[in-house]
Amino acid sequence: MTTPPPPPRSRLVELDALRGLAALAVMLFHFTTRYAELYPAAPPTRWSVPWGHHGVELFFAISGFVIFVTLERSRTLADFAVSRASRLFPAYWTAILLTSAVMLLAGRGDLLRSPTEIAVNLTMLQGFVRVAPIDAAYWTLSIELAFYAVMALLWRCDLFRRIDVVLFGWLLLPWIWAYAPALTGHTPSWLLGLLLIQAQIPWFAIGIAAYRLHVGAAGRATWVIAAALVTIAGCEGSFALFVALPVTLAMLLVALRGTALLRWPPLVRLGGISYSLYLLHQNIGHALIAALEARGVAPDLAVAAAIGVAVLLATAVTHGIERPALHAVRRASARISRGDALPRPPSAPVRPSSPES
Repeated sequence: MTTPPPPPRSRLVELDALRGLAALAVMLFHFTTRYAELYPAAPPTRWSVPWGHHGVELFFAISGFVIFVTLERSRTLADFAVSRASRLFPAYWTAILLTSAVMLLAGRGDLLRSPTEIAVNLTMLQGFVRVAPIDAAYWTLSIELAFYAVMALLWRCDLFRRIDVVLFGWLLLPWIWAYAPALTGHTPSWLLGLLLIQAQIPWFAIGIAAYRLHVGAAGRATWVIAAALVTIAGCEGSFALFVALPVTLAMLLVALRGTALLRWPPLVRLGGISYSLYLLHQNIGHALIAALEARGVAPDLAVAAAIGVAVLLATAVTHGIERPALHAVRRASARISRGDALPRPPSAPVRPSSPES
């Protein structure tokens, strides 16, 4: 690419807060509604969050915003690959090993995967080869990887300048899968659909269009959002549209104005640990809830304890592994890219100035 990246803009901490809210919603869903579905004989909680799993759609919209700006500011595809790998894998590998160890020690054979399955999961490619994930929450990771790959290809082909047109075309895919599946040919539709992110592209498109509005390059961005909402309604149903409207509103609020509520420090800090929280909470939380209830602890207290443990584990992994590894990998990559193999005096890590982290 010959076009230099635009200058950094101030970090949008509101995106961190939205990540935190999305992770919290997913965790509460798994600890209440999903737990009751998996273990119907367990005593029920007095409350539940049956809509919490829709936090993943908010995650996808945020990812659309973040990945577009990350690629737009990347010098090479190698920069982008290092950025994503350093962000994703250290916490992910830790979560796999920690979750597997806890399931083994707790005697939860129903939640423990085989060594082969664990090995495949370490690549993060399990969704593409239909290997069971270590934790059911990991189903979104394959979608994220496919999105990164397609976006990197678009960037390499210099199509970001025409991203609105590309998105209009991309948004045709859910209609094809829903109403003309024969057009997908003989390739297994599930794999082709996963590689093209056909089911989730409207959510990513909302995030990309929100970023375009954020930087003042409106163009067709408003129409992209409208097309994404129509696609969600037409291909996923009216209830999905009711989910999409607040997700879109949240993204537009962040992109166009920001809000003091989403700059509230506890929410921002929750967003800072949201990735590790998403990776660690479900199986470990379910095992802990079951163990506490077996000892006579009330369901609501068991859920509260699981939430506390999940937050503590996520905080420890974020600050003890995820962030140190991220900074170490990126510093090493920067030295290599400069051809500088000599060690430099240590310096304080620079906080990213964009919403990319």
